[in-house]
Amino acid sequence: MINVENNRFPHSAELFKFCKEILNIKKNSAEKVTDQDVGALLGFDPADCTHWKYGRKNIKSIQNINQLAKALEVDPRNLIDISLGKNVLFDALIEYQGYGDFQCTSSEREILLQEANKLIELSNIKALPIFIPEFANIIENVEMRAQENQKDLILSRIEQGKNLITWPKGERFGTALRFLLAKELAQVMLSKDSLKSVLPQQKNAIFANRLALFLLMPSYLLQIAFSQCDPARDTVEQLMTLFWMSRTLINIRLKDFLMYRN
Repeated sequence: MINVENNRFPHSAELFKFCKEILNIKKNSAEKVTDQDVGALLGFDPADCTHWKYGRKNIKSIQNINQLAKALEVDPRNLIDISLGKNVLFDALIEYQGYGDFQCTSSEREILLQEANKLIELSNIKALPIFIPEFANIIENVEMRAQENQKDLILSRIEQGKNLITWPKGERFGTALRFLLAKELAQVMLSKDSLKSVLPQQKNAIFANRLALFLLMPSYLLQIAFSQCDPARDTVEQLMTLFWMSRTLINIRLKDFLMYRN
């Protein structure tokens, strides 16, 4: 029997899985990517590849990260976040694949911002990061909760006259799940007659993205956080920690905030 050592470098093992998933996405065929295909990205022989896969080899050098980023055509910062344990596999894959469209007109944006601000004020949120189910407690006939034995990441349905949004109990509440839950709640908000009458429903997926951002990064909290950031350090990194959101989403909201000043 093979004596398998303990997983000494779990983040490196996670990085291996991420690389394999990206290769499978890029291959886009029935033929699956092998472990050796992943090892080949760094010129590893089968033994080194196995050590990396099981977390017995630490992949963290700038040279290795840049080599992987170039081969996979991904942002090296995404790989660094995984290697440092800042991102788990699911979050990193969502970050790679993107969150969809956020583009809307200035008037549509203003309507969504006002709707988000009303809910934030009613929820009396003062601290970061924002806990999304707090919003559901304020909206009539909406409930959000973790669900035992749920296989789907997020389920949204009507039960006993309520909009029920659930996620698997014990699931790590990472940046991607936080955003997807906020987006699901935004979809419920967009079904209100007051919004349906002033916003084109065919753009609801875009509006839900934008509304979710406004809920997770309220203007007044963003302004305070931005003013308190250490100028000697990466501002986006600091905001990622404060708001518990991904690099991409922070950048999208920052651009929006600086453009409109709210």
